[in-house]
Amino acid sequence: MSWVTHQPAQAAPVGESEADAFAARLAAELPRLVGLATRLLSDPDQAEDCAQETIVGAWRRRDQLRDTAALPAWLRRSLVNRIIDRSRRGHDELDIDAVEADWQDGAYSVQPELVLERAELRDELEDALARLPVIYRLPVVLHDALGWTAAEIAKSMDVGRPAAKQRLRRGRMMLVSALASSDGRREASLAQPMRCWQARRHVSAYLDGELDEATKSMVEGHLAGCPTCPPLYTSLVGVRATMGDLRDADAVVEDAIARRIRDRLNLESALGQTG
Repeated sequence: MSWVTHQPAQAAPVGESEADAFAARLAAELPRLVGLATRLLSDPDQAEDCAQETIVGAWRRRDQLRDTAALPAWLRRSLVNRIIDRSRRGHDELDIDAVEADWQDGAYSVQPELVLERAELRDELEDALARLPVIYRLPVVLHDALGWTAAEIAKSMDVGRPAAKQRLRRGRMMLVSALASSDGRREASLAQPMRCWQARRHVSAYLDGELDEATKSMVEGHLAGCPTCPPLYTSLVGVRATMGDLRDADAVVEDAIARRIRDRLNLESALGQTG
């Protein structure tokens, strides 16, 4: 599946109806939605279906859009919700409670060289991402691979910003655990400035530069002396950087996909006129 080019919407020709103009804007947004869905889903066919269903759903609900300038954000939010609705818990998905319990255990750590080696292999990384429940996978991909802000993720997932940040933190932890898989536990150090779990809860915010100086200093002090937390931190840094490498150069989606969606929109329009 190829990626998409961010092209500005074309102005409607003189005499073109408002409905035709809206259909043209939807067709222009389709490649971007296919590209986004492909990043969020491991199955290209499902990605294309979700994108097309989002466009058709937007056509049916076009009267609900008051500000046409908000169309791209409206479509992205609809696509994300559609992907969440489609996803079902798999038998091999990680359990967030189990992952949280592991990370709260000061004896738990990973081998960062193994985690980073697997993260650099696209198949391994995508397989690990697939093991994350969708509500945790989407924030990681949207933020670390596609560069969305926490506010944009929160709006698209219809949650508050704190909830979006929590899902991002949990998703990053689960991704490292998925990539580490069979790594064993290491002996924890005894006296530390912070307990391991306290430091680990702050690492995601530390990476994003969101900690106050006092907390940042405590986290750094802990990482300097703890034998088990630095590998987890190194893994988070490396995996986040690798996620950024998923940003491929965009290209135009195949004409066949655009034609199919235009045919569906034309059918919807025809049914509406004859109804």
